[in-house]
Amino acid sequence: MNAASLSRSLRLALALIFVAAAPQKILAPDDFAVSVASYLILPDVLVNFTALTLPWLEMIVAILLVCRAWTGPALLLANAMLLAFLAAVTSAYVRGIDLNCGCFSSAPTASEDMVFYIVRDVVFVALGLTAAWLHSRGYDTD
Repeated sequence: MNAASLSRSLRLALALIFVAAAPQKILAPDDFAVSVASYLILPDVLVNFTALTLPWLEMIVAILLVCRAWTGPALLLANAMLLAFLAAVTSAYVRGIDLNCGCFSSAPTASEDMVFYIVRDVVFVALGLTAAWLHSRGYDTD
């Protein structure tokens, strides 16, 4: 696989991640708001705003990545979100908060292994940063 193919594959993998993450949260924003609040990071006034806007931002970024529209800014937003998700999950883990991350489901009830979430998010960040690096080198230009 050459660098251009790798760049394209990583960009599409990131888009798939965000497309998989968004629909449940869009369809059940109240449940997602409970997940967002459970991190105990945001002030209450920002929880609903975040629950309503974040899934749409994920979907928009995914569409931009697939369509190769504004790829650089889309990769920047994707990586910013992935790093924020990693920081939030790691923060919850360090503080002993056991929660459902709300990443691919809006259901606030199920609790899973936080270490799994952290490892998964590190992999996602690595994919995103590699895609951005390849794009910045001109291997996947608009």
